[in-house]
Amino acid sequence: MVTVTLGGASYGMRPTYGAMRDIEARTGLTVQELLELLPEKRLRIEEAVLIIWYGCQAAGEAFDSIDALGNVIFAERITSAGIRTALSQFLLNCLYAPKEAQGKWEAGVAPTIMSDGTG
Repeated sequence: MVTVTLGGASYGMRPTYGAMRDIEARTGLTVQELLELLPEKRLRIEEAVLIIWYGCQAAGEAFDSIDALGNVIFAERITSAGIRTALSQFLLNCLYAPKEAQGKWEAGVAPTIMSDGTG
């Protein structure tokens, strides 16, 4: 489970087959492609919203609507280190076993996300 903080509240995102399927279907991109967009800050807000929406749904979390979630993410800013960290960790956990995902986070993704000073 990955935690994302939005509007001062914490929400769980659970990587599941259903979440991956829905994310890929709605974005038209694979989870790997979405992950590769994050360090470059090329992920569109709609893609970020869909990732968080389906990840949170899989964890039993609920939002009023996708648009309401999008407005919260817009207010927080998609470039914030907290949101980018949660998105990266969730996508890594969709692709890899937990220990391998943590290793890939520490070795490659985290330094890029955390070094840009955006927060």
